Amino acid sequence: MDLNQFLLALKARRKVFALVLAATVLTALAVVLIVPNTYVASTTVLIDNRDEQAMTSTAAMSPRDRTGYIQTQVDMVTSGRVARKVARDLKLAQAPGMREEFERDTGGVGSIDDWIANGLLKHLKVDTGASNLIVIMFTARDPKVAADVANGFAKAYMDTALALRTEATREASEWFDEQLKGLRVTVNQAQSKLTAYQKQHGISGIDETRDGESTRLAEISSQLSVARRDTYEAQTRYKQAQELAQSGAALEALPEINASAFIQAIKAELRRAESTLEQASKELGPNHPTYQRAAAEVQGLNSKLGAEIQKAVNALGNSAAQARKREEELKNALAAQQERMLAMKGYRVELATLTRDLDSAQRTYDTAVGRYLTTKVESHARQTNLAQLTAAVAPLKPTSPKVGLISGLSVLVGALLAAGVVFALETLDRRVRSRADLESRLAVPTLGRLSRWQPTGGRLLPAPVRAARALPHPW
Repeated sequence: MDLNQFLLALKARRKVFALVLAATVLTALAVVLIVPNTYVASTTVLIDNRDEQAMTSTAAMSPRDRTGYIQTQVDMVTSGRVARKVARDLKLAQAPGMREEFERDTGGVGSIDDWIANGLLKHLKVDTGASNLIVIMFTARDPKVAADVANGFAKAYMDTALALRTEATREASEWFDEQLKGLRVTVNQAQSKLTAYQKQHGISGIDETRDGESTRLAEISSQLSVARRDTYEAQTRYKQAQELAQSGAALEALPEINASAFIQAIKAELRRAESTLEQASKELGPNHPTYQRAAAEVQGLNSKLGAEIQKAVNALGNSAAQARKREEELKNALAAQQERMLAMKGYRVELATLTRDLDSAQRTYDTAVGRYLTTKVESHARQTNLAQLTAAVAPLKPTSPKVGLISGLSVLVGALLAAGVVFALETLDRRVRSRADLESRLAVPTLGRLSRWQPTGGRLLPAPVRAARALPHPW
């Protein structure tokens, strides 16, 4: 059957075509009238990359991490926990007939909030794009219910995100609080051990250059150098005085004797007495009392001068002996201090260990305190990085059924179905409807063609209808 034959069949069976088409359109319209209207309400939630109430800095997300983060938020919106919170917040279990429907559906097994949550998730749709926006859409027969549930999902999602954040940080804060008590005890014990060890061994610090023992060693070494120089000088002066005494030279040339004011006073008295004696010897005789008195005075002053010079020489010897004694004492003190320093090296090894233990305990405690303060502050956060950008409102027009679309589809489907019925009927009851059908069936050429005859005036037949029945139908 070609297209021309099919068109002739449609024309001949136009009543059947129109009947099937009308039945299809009427059926679709009946379905539109029977199916209740449904409404879709949507709300938009913004996910901000920044969190103003977070003390820890957040690095920029890579595209892959951002995609995973957005998908996680979508899964959170469609989770059972958020749906159950919506059911509790909106008090859907208290709606009229809800308890009876739950009993009929589940037989009273399970929780009604879980049952309602599963029902809500079936009509929930969450959509995301290339931005940080999440669109929450809910479908319901009542436009107000659709808007309320969509807003309820947005609020429950943000509340759940905040609860998950604060619950984790609150538990971490409590855990850190318990750990800080033990860490504080550890720091105190380490400090006590270090202080007791320092007091026991007299060590002020690990650094030898800043330790009192090192300072004392340097002082003793410096004093020993000075004592050695003093000893050398004292021995040199004493030896020089001995050599002068043995050679019979005058000891007055020694600097220590020249520097003595008492000896210089005796020398002055001696020169005066000698001058008096010389004058008396010129004017008086040796037996004169004045001469004898002057001579005795000179002799006494010489004896006194010699005694004082000997005292000065003996003082030089004493000074040399004292210098040697001081040098020996400083040598012994230096050796003892060096031995103590050697012992201190071993003490400082243990001291360094105790100091490292204290530093390690202190750093651990400081780190824990910092984390504790951070979690303590974040556990009292009142908002997250989520914000409801646009709230859902009750839609004015239903989203389904779509009368225009269904009507157009019903006409299209009805036309196709009617054409299929006509084709099936024509296949089952084949008719000759054109010259080509006759030639193809008889396999003979056509010799002629009569024009369409229409009786006029009813001359041959009483009526056109009877004539049409009496005569064969033209092709």
